[in-house]
Amino acid sequence: MSSSFSKELIGRSVVDSHGEYLGRLNDIVFDVSSGVVTDLHVEVEANIDVSKLPWESQGNIVQIPIDVIKSVATQIHLNI
Repeated sequence: MSSSFSKELIGRSVVDSHGEYLGRLNDIVFDVSSGVVTDLHVEVEANIDVSKLPWESQGNIVQIPIDVIKSVATQIHLNI
């Protein structure tokens, strides 16, 4: 994935499997040795309690593993 492609994804809406808005893509994490995407950092909507989500968080940013991603289009869809 090229750097410019990554920049196109930053800021996209992230929704759960029911289409409910979770937040916006804040960053993409790559494994530096393989170049494979490992996680997405999502800035969670203010009214969502990140402590109730199943992922690691720091402030209102959650680290979502790539295997939870169902599809990437105009929105990023999670499979949960």
